[in-house]
Amino acid sequence: MTDKWVFCLVLFISLLHGPVSVHASEEGILQPMAGDVKNGVADSADQSKKRQVFHNFNWHSLSIRGTFSSLDVLGDEAPEEFRQYDIAANVRLPWGWSLISDWGVSMRLMASIGMLSNSKEKALAVSLIPLVVFGSRDGRFSLDMGAGGAALSEHGFGAQEFGGPFQFALTTGVSIPLYKKYSLGYRFLHYSDAGINGSDTIGADLHMIELIYRF
Repeated sequence: MTDKWVFCLVLFISLLHGPVSVHASEEGILQPMAGDVKNGVADSADQSKKRQVFHNFNWHSLSIRGTFSSLDVLGDEAPEEFRQYDIAANVRLPWGWSLISDWGVSMRLMASIGMLSNSKEKALAVSLIPLVVFGSRDGRFSLDMGAGGAALSEHGFGAQEFGGPFQFALTTGVSIPLYKKYSLGYRFLHYSDAGINGSDTIGADLHMIELIYRF
C-alpha cells in the first residue's frame, strides 16, 4: 500500500511539471536526453546573459533610507509630519570631470521606491533624480545635489494637500565611509508641485539617514 501511495505521489508531481524525456543508461541510471541537455545549456546561457547585463549596468550603490525628521526648510510650514522609508539605487552616468588628485565631479541617476506616511495615511512614493556629485574617485566620500520627479499614489494627507500625484523632487546628500564597502549618509529630500495645482498646496521636507552599500 505504501509503494502505491509513493507511486501516485510521484505521478501526480510529474503531471504538474509536465512530461520529462529521459532514458536509461547501461548502468540503469536515469539521465536527460540530448534535447533536454541542449535546453539546459540554452537556459544557462540565457541566465548568464541576464547576469552580464546586470553587471554591465554601471551600478554605484544601493541604500536603505529612513526619515528622522521633517523639519521644514523650503516653502510653507507643513501642517502634517511625514516619514518616508525606502530603498534607493544609484547608477553611474557616463559624464565626469577630474579636478584635483583623486577628486572630481561625476553624474549619477538615483531611483527610489518606498512608503511616505503621516500619522494616518500612507502612499507609495517613487522617484527618479539625476545627481551632480562631488567626491573622491573611489566613491567613499561624496556630496551630491539634484532635481527630478516623484510620483505619489496618494496626495491628500489629513490637513495637507500635495496637489497631485506628480511632485518635483529636490535633494542633496553627503556620505562618509563606514566599513569596507558600506557608507553612512545624510539626505535632504523636498517634494513640491511648484504651485502648478494651485496656491493652497504644500510639499514636504524630509531629513533622512542612509545606509549605503557601494559596488
